[in-house]
Amino acid sequence: MLNRETFHTDPAEYRLANQGVAKISFPPTSEALETLRGELTTFVCDGAYANGLARILEAFLGSVGRGGSAPAVWISGFYGSGKSHLASMLAALWTNLEFSDGARA
Repeated sequence: MLNRETFHTDPAEYRLANQGVAKISFPPTSEALETLRGELTTFVCDGAYANGLARILEAFLGSVGRGGSAPAVWISGFYGSGKSHLASMLAALWTNLEFSDGARA
């Protein structure tokens, strides 16, 4: 058995929607929406990444009902560490982005 046969989607046949480069555009164009949907579909949120994302979103949601301004987020890291991808996922989740078929981030 080959490794690729153990995966739900064969990595040799699958192409990333964003070709490995996350871009943020707001409001997103129709092309950017298609790419974002692909990113959200394959988004894996686990471990420390999941904990950090939960902390950011909980702080944001906690401030919504208090009438104050939302807290800021500073994303730092090395080149290629996923800063833009994290920002893209946060933007989609913060805005509860809706797609044309009614699906939401």
